[in-house]
Amino acid sequence: MTNKYRLKIIYKDTKLTLDIEENITFDELSSIINEKLMLSDSRAYKYQKDDDIIVTRKNSKNNKLADLLELDQKLVYIIGTGNNVYSINIIVWDYIIEADKKILEKFNQMLKNVKQVRPEQVYYLNSSQRKFIDGLLADCYEMLKEMSFSGIYNYRLFKNGADFLTTKVIYYILDDKYEIHLYNNNDDLKEDNTEYLITFYDTNRAYFKGYQGVNRNIFILHKDKTIKQNDFEYLYHALNRIIHMFKDGDEDTLFESHETCLCYDIATNEFWTE
Repeated sequence: MTNKYRLKIIYKDTKLTLDIEENITFDELSSIINEKLMLSDSRAYKYQKDDDIIVTRKNSKNNKLADLLELDQKLVYIIGTGNNVYSINIIVWDYIIEADKKILEKFNQMLKNVKQVRPEQVYYLNSSQRKFIDGLLADCYEMLKEMSFSGIYNYRLFKNGADFLTTKVIYYILDDKYEIHLYNNNDDLKEDNTEYLITFYDTNRAYFKGYQGVNRNIFILHKDKTIKQNDFEYLYHALNRIIHMFKDGDEDTLFESHETCLCYDIATNEFWTE
């Protein structure tokens, strides 16, 4: 059985997810991408990582995906000549291991004889506790998706003039991923010393750190090695306040500048910048 790479293909407004066998060549991958995007085959194409060209048409039949691809790698597939050049972004999103029933049975039998070690940062909640935080995380993600913005924005939340919360919100347009960073204070924001990181992906991910509830595309990481019940109570209140701020302000106010920090008083509903 053949393992596969799950690739995210992004070209203009088109986003595709393809599961591609690891043993095919880059020449074959080019044909698949061209067909999916309805691009004509060209004698000139290349695959580029950062500023390095890793595959050209000349050697594409000699290089298999398994030889060069790595998880979370970002490539650009460039095809065409002259004025007809197309750049397609590729993200190596996941690695899918194929296994038949016998292999799975053997693996499960091995697990019974091995002491299970849970990753230090994973936190397990009971069903009522999960419901407490998971619904709010999903609401927050839906709210973010409804807004039109990209890049990094900083916010300070106050309550009757007193510091309440400092946060940074990021949207990575290429990855279609949102991040909310929570900080203890404004100094930590300036040093980028994140206390909690909440990540929202557009599809399910298998992740082995932090908290992953019923929403398989949302994760919470803490800067230390443990997450306690009190952390979730804090996160619940923090996210509620952030959602309130985003619903209270319009996009022109919320995303006015990447350079300044937008302040908001949750008691008076006032906005100002600093």
